[in-house]
Amino acid sequence: MVLMMKSMASSDAGLLTIGVHIPGIDESSKRLKDDLTENPGNLRFILYDDKEAAVSDVKSGQLSEAWLVPEDLDATIADMAAKNKTKNKIEIVVREQGLTHMLGREVICSRVYPLIARQMAVDYISENVPEADIGQILDTYDNYGIDGNLFEMGYIDGMDSSSDASYLMMPLRGILALWLLLLSIAASMYYLEDEKNGLFIWWKPRFPLARDFLYYAVIMLIPTIMVLLGLRFGGMATSLSREIIAICIYDFALICLASVLREIIGSIKGLGIITPILIMASALLSPVFIDFKEGRILQKTCLTFHYLYCIHDKYYLKSLLLFGITLLILWYLIHAIKQNVKF
Repeated sequence: MVLMMKSMASSDAGLLTIGVHIPGIDESSKRLKDDLTENPGNLRFILYDDKEAAVSDVKSGQLSEAWLVPEDLDATIADMAAKNKTKNKIEIVVREQGLTHMLGREVICSRVYPLIARQMAVDYISENVPEADIGQILDTYDNYGIDGNLFEMGYIDGMDSSSDASYLMMPLRGILALWLLLLSIAASMYYLEDEKNGLFIWWKPRFPLARDFLYYAVIMLIPTIMVLLGLRFGGMATSLSREIIAICIYDFALICLASVLREIIGSIKGLGIITPILIMASALLSPVFIDFKEGRILQKTCLTFHYLYCIHDKYYLKSLLLFGITLLILWYLIHAIKQNVKF
């Protein structure tokens, strides 16, 4: 899975493949064409000389959408700057509306807006500045650049956020965390099967919970190593010590959760029924693909949520450990009740 995600993330195609038809040779058309060519970002732009070819490729599914720019973009920009409206508009051709196409519309607006802003500046200084100084001011406007980013992202633990990882790899940690959750429940199924087959009849230690915990730990060991390797290979890993501490506490909490479910449900069929419900709920409540800020109280009932946040926040590392200890106590109480109470 990690290999496939990494292959997709490193391919040329970005979030959208957009065909662009810019027929004009005016200054604005040249600027827009150079901007799309030199700064494509996460999108893939293909320049078309033929308008109909771009539309045809959208219809056939070879393009996500097509941008059809008017032949005289200078006139369009001038109208927008002066009147805030224009007859000759940039057309966006799509097969159907969707979230990605809303993003595409925002991108084309962000690429054209600097041209409109420049024209507004030209209109303003033409009315308020002597003609002899206009050329010098426009040269300053065009050559002025800002070095560095206006915004700098960082984690609350001070860790450097500069990473070359693709946005397509961002859900990797959450997906692997859900995989471990799935395996912990599968371990409970194997436990019930082995218990039914009499595997534990000759192994009755003084502390049965310790035996059970060891049983789960052996099953979870190799997948845990695979997760660490997957994160490292996928470019999403932080420091090794931080990753090991976080995933060990997560495994501890998962083993306790799986054991509680095993004690309560007590059948392989019952665990099989609850597994997809638990996985889907964890995927929704945890920031695997998207984070819903409004449901924090509900999200904090999910182990995966605490694990994904504890990588850069020690508060959630402590809360994950506390969660696991609470489940361990609950596991012990349920086990004790089942051993001493006859129904």
